[in-house]
Amino acid sequence: MSRRGENIYKRQDGRWEARYIKARDATGRAVYGYIYRHSYLEAKRAQAEAKATCGKQEISGEKQSFRQMTLGEYMRLWQASIQMSVKKSTYANYDGLIRRHIDPVLGQIPLRKIDSNTIQAYVNQKLQTGRTDGKGGLSAKTVRDIVGILKRSLTLAGMTLSIKLPKYSLPKLRVLTRDEQLALIKTAKGEKNTTGLGVMISLFTGIRIGELCSLKWSDISLDEGVIKINKTLQRIHNCGQGGKSKTLISIDAPKSECSIREIPLPSFLVCHMAQLKKRACDEDYILSGNCGYVEPRLCQYRFKKFLREAGIDDINFHALRHTFATRCVELGIDVKTISELLGHSNVNITLNRYVHPAFECRKNCIEMLVNSFSA
Repeated sequence: MSRRGENIYKRQDGRWEARYIKARDATGRAVYGYIYRHSYLEAKRAQAEAKATCGKQEISGEKQSFRQMTLGEYMRLWQASIQMSVKKSTYANYDGLIRRHIDPVLGQIPLRKIDSNTIQAYVNQKLQTGRTDGKGGLSAKTVRDIVGILKRSLTLAGMTLSIKLPKYSLPKLRVLTRDEQLALIKTAKGEKNTTGLGVMISLFTGIRIGELCSLKWSDISLDEGVIKINKTLQRIHNCGQGGKSKTLISIDAPKSECSIREIPLPSFLVCHMAQLKKRACDEDYILSGNCGYVEPRLCQYRFKKFLREAGIDDINFHALRHTFATRCVELGIDVKTISELLGHSNVNITLNRYVHPAFECRKNCIEMLVNSFSA
């Protein structure tokens, strides 16, 4: 049977009529084509074939019109086409790279003159002298991100690029030693403000700093002892959407569907949070600040001060997440469980990015191997 929105109807003469857009007039208004068949399935099949034929013709026409544009004009068109389908933070990242790096160098070149050689020369130049402050080249990661945007956008124009990309390896994050972790826990328990609570939550759940900053008391079920991760808070570029501020705070869905998760809280932390909850409302942010929330940059600043009080060398807040994952591996927790706790889309991310057993564990591994032969 036909469904609402299919544009397939049964006529009084018993035939089935299917309607499809075959063209658009000068004003952009749809011009419809009509198909008549003796059954619903025949009409639906013929409608799909007609749509596919018209779609190929439309795409072919669009590709030809794209070639008349400059790359800058084309990129602005592409940005407009994806703005509603990607996260605000993703769009802001694309916009920043296009504005700072792609448009100033490639923006005035006609799209028909863009090819793999053009982009390869551009990549090589960016690696050597690509920084906007004139202090050398861009990092391999930034260049790879730029090429990713170019490849993704130019696919719409029917263009493919073959580019030799610079090698990139993830930076190694320092893991807290057990003594450092104990010192951090001791200092956190003695803190009267919420910075200590944030450190404890991160150490024992491995959540990201943006996820931590977005947490409200309504996201915590003290009865169940569970923390619910369903959003992230970050400062992003304003993308010229009006207003005087160059940046704005974005509270959006996490990185992926796997990042939406529930994490059990240790019992001692539940008791500690229950005391703090007495002074708060459900809609209050756990890391309370002047604007209701504490943004990641301020959280990082407070964390640096917190480290000095604990007598620990300077580390990034993300090291708490790294430490959580590494401690879990050292305790023999299976990688699948760790991956789900961290909100990764697959276990390979966990293995490659976060799991770096301490030297003591590697030493014990060698000792176990030796002992197996001397037993």
